[in-house]
Amino acid sequence: MLTFRIEQDGPVTFLHPASGKFLVALDNRCGQWQLFDGPVSGELKAGIAARFPERAAPEPPAPDDSYLEVVIFITDRCNLGCIYCKYAELTQISGARGTDVTKICETLTELIEGKRQVRITFQGGEPLLMHRQIERICAFLTGDFPEIDFSFALQSNGTLLNDQILATLQRYDVTVGVTIDGPANRHDLMRPFKNGEGSFTAITANLERLRRGGVRCGVLSVIGEPGELMELFRFNREELGLNSFYLKPLEFADCGAESSEEFSAYYGKLADRQLELMRELLRRQTTGERIHEQMLKTLLGKMFMPGDYNDGCIRTPSCGSNERYKSIDCNGSAQWCAHLKDQRDDEVKQRSKERYGFCAGCPVSSICLSFCPAVIPGYRHGQPEACYLPLAKRFCAYRRQLMVGLFELMHENMQAVTGYFTNG
Repeated sequence: MLTFRIEQDGPVTFLHPASGKFLVALDNRCGQWQLFDGPVSGELKAGIAARFPERAAPEPPAPDDSYLEVVIFITDRCNLGCIYCKYAELTQISGARGTDVTKICETLTELIEGKRQVRITFQGGEPLLMHRQIERICAFLTGDFPEIDFSFALQSNGTLLNDQILATLQRYDVTVGVTIDGPANRHDLMRPFKNGEGSFTAITANLERLRRGGVRCGVLSVIGEPGELMELFRFNREELGLNSFYLKPLEFADCGAESSEEFSAYYGKLADRQLELMRELLRRQTTGERIHEQMLKTLLGKMFMPGDYNDGCIRTPSCGSNERYKSIDCNGSAQWCAHLKDQRDDEVKQRSKERYGFCAGCPVSSICLSFCPAVIPGYRHGQPEACYLPLAKRFCAYRRQLMVGLFELMHENMQAVTGYFTNG
């Protein structure tokens, strides 16, 4: 685990890794930073700090009112019994809430008024259980609003595919994300059907069918333990032959984690493994092998180039609360934030917008997103004030560990890192 210290001189923050190999000066007003070799004297740091205020912070970009992202949680229902999924207890499909397509379309009509470009993502549950409803929504939008450029995507467990579903995906050019959690023995343990049978064979066959049918598709893999990250990377690259995929850490939100060291230990190990993966990605890049691991690329990209790696909700450097990123529940109700859709407390919304709690004065906040409650695992568990802050204080140590690790990689080979984040 990397160790470092942070000093602040007015608007300038200095990051000192324990190795003493380099120093980072960060203008926390705008996220601009400079990297310096070796230990830096106090006199030189004073000179650096004196120069930063002479540079005017850039004006924040005007919000793009013509663009909108909408996540539609089309159903609670699912046909799998994944061991880590909050929907796994829905063993009786009839017990899940219904889907009101008419109300969803009414809500969409209100949200997309005046927009020129709209991205719709269907999630669940398992959205393809509602494939007829998805087709109705896509037909409604593209038929009634020809002046708007729509794009469609969905995240699926990949077990449901037939000629009708394939035709819908092709007709509306729907991008499909398929969840595969590694080799068959691991995947089938993590993501069985509700009768206990494995789902790996059905999913990989359907993934190939999607590819043959010309449907744009990608793979998401859930990391149960940090030590599995490199194994999942090699499986997706070498066994599935993928150049782009998403390795998502499992939300670690034990109700007692904030009072133990377990939470910190998990994320400390995760940071080490993610930095190991970043080194491997850079090594392969030098041989001409371009691989995009989207979770890590986006996470580190927001630190390296915060202006270019914004979320749709404009959470960098402060919450947009949220001009471009909405969600709709299966009953058609609009939610103020797709990430915080279960938090209806007005105080949470306001504090998210203004920066939540201790993050308001954080010396590295301009290149970190930890102030958003949606970023902190476990924000759903209990009252935000009681749960969020203890978890956030531990989680920010993980983000800072990644941050210093990224700067260490840049000190070793700035050209390679810059090329990874700016080329393709």
